[in-house]
This record gives sequence, C-alpha cells and structure tokens, in this order.
Amino acid sequence: MQPALALVVNAAARAVKRRYLRRDPFWQRSLPAALVRVTAGFDELEHAIAAFQRENVRAIAALGGDGTQHYVIDAVARQYAESAPPIILALAGGTMNGIPRALGTGGKPEAVLRQTMRDLAGGTPHIQPRHVLRVADARSGRVRHGFSFATGIVYRAMQQYYGTSGPGWIAAIRASLLPLSASLDGVTLQVSVAGAPWLAEPPHTLVASVFENPLLWFRPFGPPLENRSAFHLGATAMHRREIVPRLWSVFRGTCRHPRLRVGSAEEVVVGGAGDIGYVIDGELYGPDGGFDVRLSAGPEIRFVALAR
Repeated sequence: MQPALALVVNAAARAVKRRYLRRDPFWQRSLPAALVRVTAGFDELEHAIAAFQRENVRAIAALGGDGTQHYVIDAVARQYAESAPPIILALAGGTMNGIPRALGTGGKPEAVLRQTMRDLAGGTPHIQPRHVLRVADARSGRVRHGFSFATGIVYRAMQQYYGTSGPGWIAAIRASLLPLSASLDGVTLQVSVAGAPWLAEPPHTLVASVFENPLLWFRPFGPPLENRSAFHLGATAMHRREIVPRLWSVFRGTCRHPRLRVGSAEEVVVGGAGDIGYVIDGELYGPDGGFDVRLSAGPEIRFVALAR
C-alpha cells in the first residue's frame, strides 16, 4: 500500500531545535517512525527525499526554515526528474516562514499536519500546482530549484541578517532597512530578458519569485500571475536618495519610477561581479568573484494549500 504522507525534519534549523526536538515531538502522535526522517544537515535531507522516492510516498511534509523548503524542492526536482513528484506540504518550522505563509500552510505545524492527513485520507486535499523557479549557474554548472531569487543589495542585507548572533524578527527588520544606509557603489548587475536589457541602466538589485508575497510584508510585484510558467521580476537602479522616501512603496509594489521596473518573465539572464552573490529562499550562494545565472520556470509541483 502506498504511504499517504512522510515527514522530513531538519534538526539543524534553529527554530526546530528550540521548539520541537524535545520529548514527545508532535509528529510522533501522527506518523509511524518509519515515515519520519530527522536529518542533521542538507546531505541527510537529500538522502531522505531519495528514500521517500524509493518508498513511493504520496506526499512529503517538510519541517524547517525557508532554506529547508528550498533544499527539499531542489532534491525533489532531481530525485523525481523521471517521474511525477509527490505532493509537498511546507510546514512552518523556521523563524520567518515566508514559504509556508505564501502557500497557505503557515499555521501551527502540528495542526496543519493533522488537517492535511485528514484531507488526504478523505480524498479532499486542497492542492495548488505551481512551477518552481529554476536557477542554472553557468560558472558552477549547478542547477538549483526554489521559489525566490535575489541579488545585489538584497544579498548584502541577507549577509547582515545572518551575521547577527541570533537571527530573528528584529534582525530581519534591520536588514530590510539596509537600503536606507548602504552604499550602492560597486554593485552593478547585468540583466537581460529576451536578449534585451531589463532596465535602461544596469540595476544594483534584482528579485524574482513565483510568489507575489515572498517574505514578511514584502509584496513588491502586484497581483498573482495567471501564467503559471512565468515568474515575477523586479529590478532597480534607483539612487539611495530616491529609495529612502519611497522604501515602503517599493516594498508594497506601488512605487513608480523610471529606474524601477516590475513585471513578469519566463527566462532571465543575470550576471554580477566582485563580492556579490545571490540568494535562493534565504540561502546564500557565493560570492565567488561573480556569477552568471539563468532563471526559468522549473518543474510543476503540487503543494498543499489549506483553505484560508
């Protein structure tokens, strides 16, 4: 009989260690031990997804931060390249939980897990299919998958966030205000869509996402896309003096400025040099003296999306 649902728990995630890895974890009341993998790192997480693939599970739940969800989706895209991927349930086991919130599963993980298992057993799960983002790095030859990509000043903001002793809400707010004080000098990106520059002048910041609300209060793109194979794209070359009075409107997608462009794309080429790398769902890559990546629509995956 095909197992209905299996769970991978990222024990390396700070919030998971603090909240859930105690006596009698909540999943022990819902799932047999054979369908739970508690992993100590992303290599073990990858092996867990491979085991679930061999066991032909119908759905995989992931408990951890946004980085955990990114690695789960990346592993699923590789392990199931030749077969239909399972349904994915993103549980809110991190600090920010942007991905579960965007998918509609950002409630208490024990309650979301129980509800999903009831829905699967009753044949009435609420499923949301969507293409994930494919990030092909030309320098390393590595292809990764996730939900959101960012570079430029956002990369520096994430470096600042992870540089604090205890990343959390206060650190996230401070990092989001980095454009108010950061120097934009030396940050130049090359961005092209369909062979043409996305902006008239090279931007210093770029964000792409399959979500219209990728994190916290950030809703910079506008309404959801009707074309599921496209993704949101925003980039700016605005000077700091132009950003400061408009920062909230940039965050909320209401800013209109000639050095800011927001829209949608199906394929984007992004390059950067120097000490700037890029971010996929909160995970930092680089810097390695520059990068050259191609963003496109990845495989379509079905996600649990509880009714709101």
